[in-house]
Amino acid sequence: MIALIHNMLAVNPVALPALRIAATFFFIIYLLFGAYIFRNRHRFFDRDPNVDNDIPAVRKVRIEVVAIPWLVVTTLILILLISFWLA
Repeated sequence: MIALIHNMLAVNPVALPALRIAATFFFIIYLLFGAYIFRNRHRFFDRDPNVDNDIPAVRKVRIEVVAIPWLVVTTLILILLISFWLA
């Protein structure tokens, strides 16, 4: 993976600082979006009176369906961003 990043950066090393800053900026926006979802989790994932059999177990699964992929993607993006800064 690191070799792929080095090959991509070998094309134009002048653009490297701008790409690092842009990637970091968009990662921060991504984290702020996750914080927004977390702060408003009760509005998004709490009991819905329009849904039949909306039990706590179903609500917990709804949170997991969003949280687990978000955490996995966040970890992958962070690893790539760190390798990008170290390139």
